Parts: sequence; structure tokens; C-alpha cells
Amino acid sequence: MDPRRNRFLASLSGAAVDRPPVWLMRQAGRYLPGYREVRKAHGFWDVCHTPELSTRVALEPLERYPLDAAIVFSDILTVPEALGLGVTFGPGEGPRLERTLRSQSDLAAWKVEGVVSRLGFVSNAVKHLATTLNGSHGILGFSGAPFTLFAYAVEGGGSDDFATARTLLHRDPVLAEKALATLADVSAEYLEAQFQAGADVVQIFDTWGGLLDRADYVKFCVPAIRRITDPLRAKGRKVLLFVRGGAHLMPVLGETGADGFSLDWRTDWREARQRFPRSILQGNLDPLLLMAGNDVVRAKTRDLLKTIAEADGSKLSIVNLGHGIHKDTPPDAVAAMVSEVTGHA
Repeated sequence: MDPRRNRFLASLSGAAVDRPPVWLMRQAGRYLPGYREVRKAHGFWDVCHTPELSTRVALEPLERYPLDAAIVFSDILTVPEALGLGVTFGPGEGPRLERTLRSQSDLAAWKVEGVVSRLGFVSNAVKHLATTLNGSHGILGFSGAPFTLFAYAVEGGGSDDFATARTLLHRDPVLAEKALATLADVSAEYLEAQFQAGADVVQIFDTWGGLLDRADYVKFCVPAIRRITDPLRAKGRKVLLFVRGGAHLMPVLGETGADGFSLDWRTDWREARQRFPRSILQGNLDPLLLMAGNDVVRAKTRDLLKTIAEADGSKLSIVNLGHGIHKDTPPDAVAAMVSEVTGHA
């Protein structure tokens, strides 16, 4: 087995490694010239739906940097799109959803029948990526977390606080729980299809879960996430959970059934390791450090590596950012970070 893939898989199982593996959230994206070239000629959904294009985009960072894992090129809003909510991405804008969730009749209109089949383009992309890599790297699949998908479905697009979605949780908790359960059940099948296509591990992105307090996260999010993690882990699958802004939720994240947690930059690694001594931890450099100069990038990366070594001897640990790479990140800053981890200039 290639040492990159072997290192990544070993870290998922808690085996000893020569160093922590490294990959980066949004490692394939707008900061790279190859991705921008692809997007000049193809729409976003076209790239996602075309395995050759999604693999081309996913491979660019692997060709530039000595990363240990690849992540399929896709989007967290594939599930709402497949449910018929009409997801679009305008030039320079965030996502927009044509049909919002505000009532029971809105939920009843979701096109649940055949939804996993309509999501087959993502498992096709995973399969194409796995075939192309031929065992050289670990492979990650992913989905949005039920609450994050719910937030977009209710709000109809991006938001700083998702006030409409959070209000609906309290105004109509029965509707919210039904919607969250539906999103969770679809996501569980969707992620299993990615595993069957060749993913080694999947990550659930709860980008907006950190907006909730601990009690609401336990009430609404934990049961929905368990509808994903329980059936997957029953099949021996590995599942990671990322909650942006979720440091205050650490005491309850263990209830989600996830095998490990991606830590955002505001979460202390040592505290997380003390709380989760047998869980995979991943993270957690501030993505904006990559725009502060390469000397800063290298110094902060060394600090993180020292923390990981002292906290857990690199076992069950993966170096990453605390959120996705910013679109204005200089590619050479990514090279500086990755080279500090790998020892390759």
C-alpha cells in the first residue's frame, strides 16, 4: 500500500504513524488556477455531475502538494437539490434555493422517492476518483449535516445567523424534527453509497451547527446525526463530524456517535483530546493564517504539530485547517503548511 494512504488509514484506526497525515478542507477549489480554468468552461453543477471533471479538480492539489488524502469534489447542498429545492449558484454569490421550507405542505412536496438515485453522480465521482488514484491516497466522501441542510432549506440561501431557520425550530419543532429526520435518512443512504464507491471515511459538515446552544443541539441535531452514524457504524464505517463554531458543544458531541471530530480554529486541541481520548481529531489551523505570510504559516504549523505530539503522540490525529481554504489564499502558503507537516520542501 502507498505510504500516503497507509498513513491516513492508520490514523483513522489509531495505529502508530511516522507523522500525522494531512489534507485540507476545500483543498480543491477557487484558490487554485486549474480549478478556475475548469470553471471558465463549465458550470458548478456540471463539474459535480461529470466524473472526469470532478476528478480533474480533486487531483490538482494532490499534484501540487504531498497530501495524504483526497476528498471528492462536490457540495453539501447536493441533497436539497436532489430533493427538488432548486439550488443555484450565481456568479460571485452564495447558494440560492428556489423552494423554501416553511410549512408541512412544503415538506410534503420534497421529492424523497428516488432521491438517492438522483444523487448517484456523487458516488460515480468517488468511484472515478478511487479508480484514478489506484490506492495512492486516502479518499473522503462527505455530506452536509441535517441541521445545516435544514438551515439552508428554510432560509432559502446563506445567512450570518439563519434567524428564520432557528425561529422555525422553536415555533414548529414537530415540523423541524420531521425535516431533520428526512434529511438524515437520505444522507445516511447517500454516504453509504459513497463508501461503496470507494470512500475510506466520510465527513459530516455541520457548518451552521455552532449557531445553536447546547440544549438545542442535543434536542434537534444529535438525534438526526445519530440517524446517520448508527447505521453507518453498524457496517464498520468511519464517520467524522465537523461543527464550525462548535467549541461550546464539545461536552455533547460525543453523543452524536461520530468516530472523530474536525476541530475549528477556536477549539483547543488539548481540551478536545482530554475529552475524546479514543476519537479521531482533525484540524485546526485558522485558514486566514495562510494569508499572513509563509513564515507565520510555518511557525503556526510547527506549533500545531508540537501540540499534537504532546497531547496524543500523533495517534488518531490528522492535520487540517479549522475550516475551508479561503478563495484568496496564495497556493505557496498551502505548500509552506503542507511541507512543514511532511518534511518535503
